Amino acid sequence: MKRHSLLIASIALLLAVSAAPAAAQDAAAILAGVDVHSGGNLAPKDMQSNMVMTITQGNSVKVREIRAWTRNNPDKDDDRLMKFVSPADVRDVGFLVLNDGTMYIYLPEFHRTRRIASSNRKDSFMSSDFSYDDLGTGDFAQSYDPTLREENADAWVLELKRKPGSDKTYAKIMMTVDKGKGMPIKTELYDDGGRLWKTAEQTYTSIKDFWIPTLIKMTDHKKNSNTIMEMKGVKVNEGVGDDLFTERNLVRKIQG
Repeated sequence: MKRHSLLIASIALLLAVSAAPAAAQDAAAILAGVDVHSGGNLAPKDMQSNMVMTITQGNSVKVREIRAWTRNNPDKDDDRLMKFVSPADVRDVGFLVLNDGTMYIYLPEFHRTRRIASSNRKDSFMSSDFSYDDLGTGDFAQSYDPTLREENADAWVLELKRKPGSDKTYAKIMMTVDKGKGMPIKTELYDDGGRLWKTAEQTYTSIKDFWIPTLIKMTDHKKNSNTIMEMKGVKVNEGVGDDLFTERNLVRKIQG
């Protein structure tokens, strides 16, 4: 289901049962705002960037370069394509997320495209601390019930509990939302046993009046490792081709 506009979300809140606690209404409105800024009507229609992924595991540091494209679709989830540029052993590996939630990875070494099953979306993406699910698209409100736990002058802290029947990886998320940006600056991700599994910290840059998360640090507390994803040369609303987000394009070699 596509994220709704902030106006629609606000109307829905006004029509809610009047006896509902004010904090519950506030939490739903805050989360609706996060969704609409990150991939709804207040997000860019499309985005292109060069990404640098730095994986640190003990004394091992791996650096990978990626080209990435995202398209914001009305009434559907986003499309996303990531293609690895370097080093040579991962060049032309591709990851595709379509607006119906399906995911594909292309492994040029085996000349094979594989669909990522729901049961495998918690797995590590290319040996990083991001899972396939972490790099997917879709709104939080669709899969989680929010409660407002804290508030200060600068931020709200939401507790998100996974809805019954949802196949999302994390049972609970503690999300710190910057009031000025309406975007999460820290998300703590918990496993089914209630243990803190990962923490994501987001840094934003204003590009054409949009707040873009140009640096994300994901720390895996179980593995004592972290991955930094930095976006460079970001372009928004410059148009992407309709044929970009296809399995056919997924297997094409990177040019340049």
